[in-house]
Amino acid sequence: MRAEVAAWCREEALFTAGDRVLCALSGGADSTAMLWCLHSLREELGITVAAAHFNHRLRGEESDRDEAFVREFCKAHGIPLTVGSAEVAQYAKTHGQTLEEAARECRYAFLQSLPCDKLATAHTADDNAETVLLHLLRGSGLRGLCGIPPKRGNVVRPLLSVTRAQIVAYLQAEGIAWVEDSTNTEEFCTRNRLRRRVMPALYALSPRLSKRLTTQSRLLREEDAYLDSLAAALLQEKNGVYARAPLLAAPEVLQRRALRLMARRVLPQDVSFAHIDAMRRILASEKPSAQCALPQGFVARRRYDGMELVRETEESFPVTALQIPGETVIPALGMKITCEIAENFKKIANTPFRFAVKYDMITQSILQVRSRRRGDRMSVDGVHSKTLKKLFIERRIPRAERDRTAVLASGDAVLAVAGIGADLRYTPAAGEPAAILQIEFQ
Repeated sequence: MRAEVAAWCREEALFTAGDRVLCALSGGADSTAMLWCLHSLREELGITVAAAHFNHRLRGEESDRDEAFVREFCKAHGIPLTVGSAEVAQYAKTHGQTLEEAARECRYAFLQSLPCDKLATAHTADDNAETVLLHLLRGSGLRGLCGIPPKRGNVVRPLLSVTRAQIVAYLQAEGIAWVEDSTNTEEFCTRNRLRRRVMPALYALSPRLSKRLTTQSRLLREEDAYLDSLAAALLQEKNGVYARAPLLAAPEVLQRRALRLMARRVLPQDVSFAHIDAMRRILASEKPSAQCALPQGFVARRRYDGMELVRETEESFPVTALQIPGETVIPALGMKITCEIAENFKKIANTPFRFAVKYDMITQSILQVRSRRRGDRMSVDGVHSKTLKKLFIERRIPRAERDRTAVLASGDAVLAVAGIGADLRYTPAAGEPAAILQIEFQ
């Protein structure tokens, strides 16, 4: 087994010379074999090896027994060891997680907090076979059938090419003891039921099943990576907005994959097929502001000829009374509005961010800066009025920006909108008293 592990590590480029390798050590057969094998290969691979053990405190005396075992093992063989622990059951209750989810989260948080170049976990060919079959049962696509990757980030799997039978034979030949986790015999989770009931029958039909699935997983990963490269080329992004045209022109299979890659850039885990399907509908929709919800508060939404993924946040800002004359700063918008009074107004060229309004409009009630409201209307020609919603659509102002567009209002009357300009019905004639407003972004 030792030679096979060394060959696997080289083929998959799991380590580089000088790596500090931290082995996640539970005390079970798999992790003990991994630590012992890498410890014996450290000079050949040019690495240093240490161990880390996490006590989940879920199995009472048995958990303490495991910790005592790994401490004694590492001390006996001069292997540096770091031990951590947490009350996982309480953590699961507090965070609304299953024990399995909480245990994994706490364990990896501990392991990733320790200094190392590579974190080695003891997943085997049998673990990979079980994972592939579980994904198949759940209706996984190609990504799920790729199984457990040999490396992801700084996490590496040196034992992924060997079976549990090889591991047990290796430990026995080396005279190395290990401990057994009693929960492995319980059938409270799907993986354990698959391992105890289904896998023996499959191995009876195909004794080399796990090895064959390891080879298949490698081939599928290569094909998956190639398809990803084709899909990634479709993601033409500028300022967080992805162009629609290349995606709509692509075959459906690449379109779905590109959308999954897009989601992967903002979310830690892959989204479901239902989410991808919803994103495809948004992409193809004729509505320029269509959107759909994604996990963790994100939304996918159209921006006319593009599509973006953003975290949904409160879009409005506090109503602010305008200082007349003077300066008004709106921190939420990074905006400053300067107002000056002209008793004898001389005509100016109105622009989207500099304009004049009749003085009597700002003396009838407090002039406010606020976000848009249902029913808001204004006139850009001095005769006909339109709703702000329609004006925003006509001027292709993205939906995400509409509720953060400053509206200057006197009572229910909209006098002006930042970026559009003044309502021409409320602009003064030459010689009339007026307020001249200048909007700047800080």
